Amino acid sequence: MRNKEYLPNFSLSELYKFAIDDDWKRREQAGFELRARVEKDHISMLPHIDRWLEDPNDRIRRAAVLACMVRKKYGTPEIITKILVRIGKVLNDDSLYVRKCTGPFVLGYLGYTYPEITLPQIKLWVHSYMNGPKYICWNLASAFSQALGRRYPDFALEILPRLAQHNDKFVQRAVIRSICNVAKVKRDQVLDLCKQQLVILSNGLADQCLERILNENYRK
Repeated sequence: MRNKEYLPNFSLSELYKFAIDDDWKRREQAGFELRARVEKDHISMLPHIDRWLEDPNDRIRRAAVLACMVRKKYGTPEIITKILVRIGKVLNDDSLYVRKCTGPFVLGYLGYTYPEITLPQIKLWVHSYMNGPKYICWNLASAFSQALGRRYPDFALEILPRLAQHNDKFVQRAVIRSICNVAKVKRDQVLDLCKQQLVILSNGLADQCLERILNENYRK
């Protein structure tokens, strides 16, 4: 979505209808237009985001998560701190549609764009939920599965071994994906981490991780 404005002439009730449309492009437009309104006036818009985040329709919740992806030129510390409060409310959402947008996409973006605010919050969440609800831990691990993990690999390798201790394979698989992503920039360090069994996985995923990293696709 390259356009600066998406659906600027529609009311919130109309955006709601677009956000549940069967056309995914229209749903994306609704989410990004909602974001543009948050960027313009977060004080009046965040209460609407709160209501959308609690909506029974997961398409509406996802649109609200997408609206949290505040662009750098608008992202003051005040706004991003408030945005992270909203992200915290949706970390445990059990909808796949919401979850795929939250951890890997929006939280990862916020960490990459606003590291001084977001990374300490991620660390705090990990400390609070290290072996807690699986969807929360999945989102926290998945935040490092893309650009954030490669931008801040040392931080990722501080966080991911803690999440690897989770007893649910669902979370462990997310940890593996992110570790393999970090290995693209810290291959030797990740190999040492795995071989020293600092990442403890009981279901064979550690071996899969090593095999993937040793593949030439992960060589520098």
